[in-house]
Amino acid sequence: MKKLMYITICMFTALIGCDENDIDIPVSVLPSNLIVNAQNMGGGTVNFTATADNANYYHFDFGDGTSALGTSGEASKTYEMIGDNSYTITVTAGSTEGNKISESVDVSVSIAFSDPETVSLLTNDSSKTWFLAASQQGHLGLGPAREGIDGDWWYPKWYVASAFEKCGSEDSDCLCDDEITIAQDANGNLTFELDNKGQTYFNVGHRAVVGGSEESDFCYDFDTSGTKSVVLSPVEGNVPDEETTGIQMTIADGGFMGYYVGSSVYEILAIEDDFLYVRTYDTENADLAWYHKFTAEAAIEGGDENLETIYTNLVWSDEFDVDGAPDPLNWTYDLGAGGWGNGEAQTYTNDSENVKVEDGVLKITAIAGEGEAAVHYFDEMTLIDAGGTEQILEDFESAAPTFTGFGGSETTVVANPDASGENTSANVAQSTKALGAETWAGSFFDLSSPIDLMTYTTISLKTWSPSVGANIILKLENQANSDENVEVSVNTATANAWETLSFDFSAAAAGTYDRVVLFFDFGVSPAGGITSGRIKSENLFEFTYGRVEIRAKLPSGGGTWPALWALGANFDEVGWPASGEIDIMEHVGNNNNVVSSALHYPGNSAGNAVVGTTPVATATSEFHNYTVEWTPDSIKFVVDDEVVHNSFVNNGTTPFNSDFFLIMNVAMGGTLGGSIDPAFTQDTMEVDYVRVYQ
Repeated sequence: MKKLMYITICMFTALIGCDENDIDIPVSVLPSNLIVNAQNMGGGTVNFTATADNANYYHFDFGDGTSALGTSGEASKTYEMIGDNSYTITVTAGSTEGNKISESVDVSVSIAFSDPETVSLLTNDSSKTWFLAASQQGHLGLGPAREGIDGDWWYPKWYVASAFEKCGSEDSDCLCDDEITIAQDANGNLTFELDNKGQTYFNVGHRAVVGGSEESDFCYDFDTSGTKSVVLSPVEGNVPDEETTGIQMTIADGGFMGYYVGSSVYEILAIEDDFLYVRTYDTENADLAWYHKFTAEAAIEGGDENLETIYTNLVWSDEFDVDGAPDPLNWTYDLGAGGWGNGEAQTYTNDSENVKVEDGVLKITAIAGEGEAAVHYFDEMTLIDAGGTEQILEDFESAAPTFTGFGGSETTVVANPDASGENTSANVAQSTKALGAETWAGSFFDLSSPIDLMTYTTISLKTWSPSVGANIILKLENQANSDENVEVSVNTATANAWETLSFDFSAAAAGTYDRVVLFFDFGVSPAGGITSGRIKSENLFEFTYGRVEIRAKLPSGGGTWPALWALGANFDEVGWPASGEIDIMEHVGNNNNVVSSALHYPGNSAGNAVVGTTPVATATSEFHNYTVEWTPDSIKFVVDDEVVHNSFVNNGTTPFNSDFFLIMNVAMGGTLGGSIDPAFTQDTMEVDYVRVYQ
């Protein structure tokens, strides 16, 4: 266009002697002297100023995939990546003629992590004191590390492999009077202070810190005075989002939250206005994770508080004075195995060996019979595409894969024990689920390359199972990130013979699936032939409010879990825990002579139940009275009319305002009962009477 303009001008001026050399030709000017300045304003914001000669516009590339364009030479950018990060910013100055020059500068940006909601809950917007949840089961718990067993299996936050009740033992009770104060100053900075009354409960692996000589965990004199700063940051790892807040606290100067395991970093698994659940990792053993529960209220003290009952009219009772089966007008039976989700080992029966009235007492007896591990076989894992083309993934006829078992299961390659029917191959894989194994026990093996589920939408597997209806789960995972997984469940249709099961993965999302996980008889733990009894007053006697008094002597065998409790009568309509559950007394044979009570309801169930514990030195050798007084305003648990070890404020929003019925049982193992003594034969809970007053 400029050349055409020049020719026109020359033609117009020809009569006056136009000479090309006499004309000033417009030229394109190159911007120059580009100077870029960056000013870090804090909080992730950086202000940029660019100047250049002959520039009509400025383009800012902020180094994080974003940019800005303008004519003023000024730009402001707020970065969002948490932590200390560096960015290279490139500024281009350009002219309308299309010429441009560029300059780059490096900036460092530090952004402290903040979560206002968590800070508010931790500090009550100023300062809050937290107490060890001594009234809750598992206030100190031991469980798996983030990556889980062998870097793969991770347990949800409500599961703790071992839960320790430390407030009833002299060598650990110093843990139970700790007070932790977390505060926020005017600038938003967090501080932490632990008042442990001069004594710290030390893990035995860290006793050298205080020159200790005890061979187990112990309370030592250890000064924890002083205020320390706290920093919140995101947690990295493969824990499912629903099982953690994703936020961790780092306490400066070696600060810790009561139990000394050398760690100052605590992941916040759950936090509410009055509840804090954290996990930390032992610095001497990276495979161990320690769990703490805290409340915003000091533990309720027991002692010599006498119950001043408001209920004195006896409305229902069973004195167990007639030998034989329990009175059918008062009691019926729960029958079946597994404990309804608690992973228990017993099968409940109505057999007189398990439940009977004799010599003026009710006897509920857990009896170990002959049992055996559950054994399943599988072979010829085959990939099948939409057109029916097959590709063998694994047939166990050459080098066997390396199996990793978990939860009490193991897998090996063996000779085919039944080379007939659908499978006559020489070698197969044998999955053995040991007696007392977890209900989720299984095993996995890794692949050298991922399975292409976009091509192969079905996986077939030949299986041999001892029963019909066994639940088999085939799960595919990413070795590097077990959050990336997909699983399909199929039930067996044949017993004691080979069958081919098909697992449909057509709905699976794209992913890197290079690990194969197999669960056989998922949801079931081999019971070892243990039988027991569970009786209830459902549909026979149901009531709202009152004082329930049960006099009982408890079993002591390792793995026994006797319970005296009540369940909301509408549980079959609203489900549990919406129905509510009142555990008047529970006892664990692996922690003899410490009894507990619990309330389960929405928001406070399973491992988060409201729990109280009381030492009862002769609980397994003598009869004691276990009582609950349940009113519209409160629920109090009492032992021997003296020791109130837990008190709950009831109101119209809880499920504890409608009919409940009574249950008595002896469970074995499971989530609270724990490991069953291999030498266990039988043990009995004896009940002298049950009385209800209103």
